[in-house]
Amino acid sequence: MENKRHSELAELSNTSFFRFTKNILINYSALIIFVFLFVFASILSPEFLTIRNLLNILWGISVLGIIAIGQTVLMITGNFDMSVAYIVGLSGITTVMLQIHGASLFLSVAGGLLAGIAVGALNGLIIIFTNANAFLITLGTSSLVYSINLILTHAKTWYATNESFLILGRGKFHGTIHYSVLIFFFMALIIEFILRNTILGRSLFSIGLNIKASKFSGIKVNNIKFGAYLFCGFCAALAGLVMTARTGSTVANAGVGLEFDSLIVSVLGGTSLSGGRGGTLRTIVGILILGLINNLLILLNVQYEAQQIAKGLIFLIVVCADGILDTIRR
Repeated sequence: MENKRHSELAELSNTSFFRFTKNILINYSALIIFVFLFVFASILSPEFLTIRNLLNILWGISVLGIIAIGQTVLMITGNFDMSVAYIVGLSGITTVMLQIHGASLFLSVAGGLLAGIAVGALNGLIIIFTNANAFLITLGTSSLVYSINLILTHAKTWYATNESFLILGRGKFHGTIHYSVLIFFFMALIIEFILRNTILGRSLFSIGLNIKASKFSGIKVNNIKFGAYLFCGFCAALAGLVMTARTGSTVANAGVGLEFDSLIVSVLGGTSLSGGRGGTLRTIVGILILGLINNLLILLNVQYEAQQIAKGLIFLIVVCADGILDTIRR
């Protein structure tokens, strides 16, 4: 009898330990990876832990981070936007063209943001009314936007003419941290609050988990999905303004690759590709991991081709891990 009781207690303990380990791996895996990589990078490169380098990492990830915020919100609903890369270019081109034609700083920036929102609206309307695959539709609109970018620029580089505009990408708060980094973190915190503490936030998660049940419960699914696409377009456009202000110029393919990077960091942070789970604070961790890896490869003088291979491997691992974790949760 005593042996049986001990056996039951041991089984319960093992089960509890398994559940605890499972919860840690599911909920904090990105944070564990980040801490490990941070310590590893600190040991491997003495330049890594300098204040200047750490601030440069944050500056380097801010453009992608702003895009990833919009992508994360959209992914929570179970949708994607593969046109964000070319919205970055369209936003910068629109802003610069308006400046060249004499528009004020406010009007040129507003024009750039509206261009991105317009593409987001187009994506949302097509997907809502046709119920077509979001991934394929936004791939199609990305090709359309890229063609528009080429027509507008004649495949040439365009340069910003308003010096005040450059502060958005190059300016620093009290000479320390770039404004773009502050914008990124501020947006992430605001959206995280909305996701966790508002009816809108709960509706976004509900749509991602079960769209039919959401409709039956009275949630205006189409309106919220449309709003998510508008927001994603806005974030991509804002990122385009920051990128253009940072370099002082823009080209038709200015944001190429950022669409996949935004997916990588969102999933790496814990946002599910199938929807219903995620958050912008998680995305911050994911983007810090990618930024840390890129920075370490640069410090170690790894060739660009090898960096791209590493990024491709990360993408494959992240997608596979997301599928495995979703299976475990079920």
